[in-house]
Amino acid sequence: MHYKQLLVVLFILILISGCKNPLPEERNIRGSFNLLNQDSTTVIFPDQYKGNILVTGFIFTNCPDICPMTIHNMQRIQKNLEQLKINNVKFAAVSFDPLRDTPSVLKEQVKLREINTSDFVFLTGKKSTVDSLLDMMNIFAFADDTIITKSGEPVYFFVHTDRINLIDQQGKIRKEYSGSKINIEEIISDIKYLGE
Repeated sequence: MHYKQLLVVLFILILISGCKNPLPEERNIRGSFNLLNQDSTTVIFPDQYKGNILVTGFIFTNCPDICPMTIHNMQRIQKNLEQLKINNVKFAAVSFDPLRDTPSVLKEQVKLREINTSDFVFLTGKKSTVDSLLDMMNIFAFADDTIITKSGEPVYFFVHTDRINLIDQQGKIRKEYSGSKINIEEIISDIKYLGE
């Protein structure tokens, strides 16, 4: 009898641990942010995405390392979801360098990286708006030393947070991942969980 009770308890513990919510965070995004996409069309972030799951990365186009990996990983997630026929997910890459990353520069990135824009946009906006969004999302981006070229152009890079956020259908942040080192299987699993 004691052995059977132990098995029942063990079974219940396994069942409970298997039902654990993998996305315990539910942080509201306070406010709405008027941004521009690569086509200079206004996007109200995150309101415009409500009803869909949103994968958001934070980048700047002059980044030599982390940001290209973040964009590449977002494309990998997008392709995996296409193969799985999961189509209620949108992607947004928000630039924290709005002074240089104008819509036309972002449009060049779309072409260069061969982005499927059916559900993937690059976003920029007024510096004050972008800074407010970054603050709200706990993203840190600080320009390092500026070098002036012979032609008088400033060259600078950012020290910044390496982040992709998963936002649910109600516009709440549910999980944060390292943008350049994200585990694709993990975020796909989390997206499936949100879609249930």
